[in-house]
Order: sequence, then structure tokens, then C-alpha cells
Amino acid sequence: MIMKRKRVVVQNRDGVYHLMSRCCLGEHLLEDGEKEMFIGMMRRQAAFCGVDILAYSIMSNHFHILARVRHEKPQTDAELLSRYRAFHEGCRISPYSITPDGLEKMLERNDEIAQQARDALLARMGDVSVFMRELKQRFTIWYNHQNGNRGTLWMERFKSLVVEPSLQAMATVAAYIDLNAVRAEQVDDPADYRFCSYAAAMGGKASAMNGYRLIYGGRAFSEAIAAYRLCLFGKGAKPKGELDKDRGVIPLEKLDAVIRSGGKVEVSELLRRRVRYFSDGMAIGSKRFLKGLYDENRECFPENRKARFASMKGADWGGLQVVRDLKVDLFG
Repeated sequence: MIMKRKRVVVQNRDGVYHLMSRCCLGEHLLEDGEKEMFIGMMRRQAAFCGVDILAYSIMSNHFHILARVRHEKPQTDAELLSRYRAFHEGCRISPYSITPDGLEKMLERNDEIAQQARDALLARMGDVSVFMRELKQRFTIWYNHQNGNRGTLWMERFKSLVVEPSLQAMATVAAYIDLNAVRAEQVDDPADYRFCSYAAAMGGKASAMNGYRLIYGGRAFSEAIAAYRLCLFGKGAKPKGELDKDRGVIPLEKLDAVIRSGGKVEVSELLRRRVRYFSDGMAIGSKRFLKGLYDENRECFPENRKARFASMKGADWGGLQVVRDLKVDLFG
């Protein structure tokens, strides 16, 4: 049984989150052009809110984002303006919003109205809930206008999984996100699905390349992506043709039998399945990280149930654990 709970957030420091949301009734509502628009809006919203997009996959009926939310907010008007301009770059400004030039003149006056504007903008930054709420609202307004629709586009608020900012945890969750189209049997290689971060990075998109550099501690992209492919494919940095020929995917029936018997398989094999640790858990990381997170968020857990730090099953996950011992089928 999946337990309803309050949302867990990282307090007073940068936090990494796996963010997910699904279209109403699971309908496949997003066409290619709409996915492209969503990615553009996501990038602008992230630049404004102080969010680093580490990985993403936009599917026709849902999306996944691995994001690092920066705790520190702008300290100067120049930085505040820079974020505001990035937010509106390349898009039409609502008649109800002030233009970047208008905001600059207002801030230069430095009066009470200018301070109110500063406070209102700063309140929207460094907050994962604001980032997701505004992104989904803005996209819904655009989508409904384009398609003559009314009402909500999304089934739920959003799901979030707190991710330890370690290489092991971030790379594993990023790989799970990038393999969405592979699990959906749309492509054999995520590089062929252009609405995910891996394809964008392999195509030379600087913003996507930087996401993997951040996961790997600022290493050069060539080094970061070579290491990442070990997690993504389990075969190292082989050429695509050789990779496809020697991937060694275990049939689903055999994989299920191995897991039920208590055996373990390659992480790369399980990442090609739906793994509910990444969608229905509360947090993922080392036991030490999870204990600290639990101590900070005790109010998010029912009084009659302690947080459980359960080791992840089915593979050698490199010591990763999850908060919540899920009682559902873990692998779909």
C-alpha cells in the first residue's frame, strides 16, 4: 500500500529532486511541438527560479525532471534582473506583467513599490513547489490557448523524490529518467529520443551537457558522459552499433523470476523497467543522508509509523537506500 504523506523538502541548502507529473487520466496529449515548447518553458522557469536542470524526459503523457534547486537567492538588483530577463527571453510578455526594462527602471527608483517588487520576485525563487507550479500553470495556459481547451491539463499536483546530491544517487536517477523512451519501446537508444536530456547532450546542446557535468562534479563533458554511459547502458562507452548488438537484455519473464527468487541483476537491466523506488518513494540516498532528512522532516511522517530506510532490492544499487518500505510491486 502506498502511504499518503506531506511533501519532503531539503531545508536551508541546495536540494536535488526527481520531479514527475502526468497528464489528466494518463492521456497522451503532448505532441512533438508541445514537448519542445515545454522544454523551452522549463529552461526559462529554471533560470528564473534558480534551478539547475540535471536531466529530463518529456513523454506524451507525463514528464520527469531531475533538478537541483539552489537555496541562495539573488543578492543584487543586477542578478535579479538577469534572472527576470532569462524568464522572458524569446517569449511574449503578458500585458499583466512588467517588462524587464520596466522592472529595471522601477528598481532604480528604489522606493517602496520597488521593494515590494523585489520581495515578490524573490519569494518565487529557490522553491521547488513554486518552480513546478508556475511551470505547469504557464504551460497549461499556452496549451489550452493553442488547442481551444479549458480546465486543467495535469492529473495531480506533482510527485517529488528527494535525491542525495551524491554521484551514485544522481547518476542512477538520471539514467532512469533518460531511459523512459526505451522502457516505452519507442527507441533502443535514448540518444534517438530527442525530448530527453541525453539526446540533447549528445546532439551538442550546451545546457543539457552542463547538466551531466554538474552530476559529475564539474568534470569535462567528455569524461562525464563516458562515466554516465556505464550507468545508462552497463556496457561502457561503446559505439552505438556495438552497444545495440551486445546489450544482452534479459527477457521480462526471466528478469521477474530472478528478482522473485532473491537474485540480483545488472542495474542497467532494472533501469529499463519501471522502478517504483524512483516514483513512489520519498527520498533516495545513503543511510546517513536519509537519517538527516528524516530528522528535518519528522512532521511529514505519520506518528504511528517510523520512517524505514530500506535497502533497494533486485540489484547492487551501490549502497543506495530509500525512505519507505514499499508494499507494491517494485518493478513494472
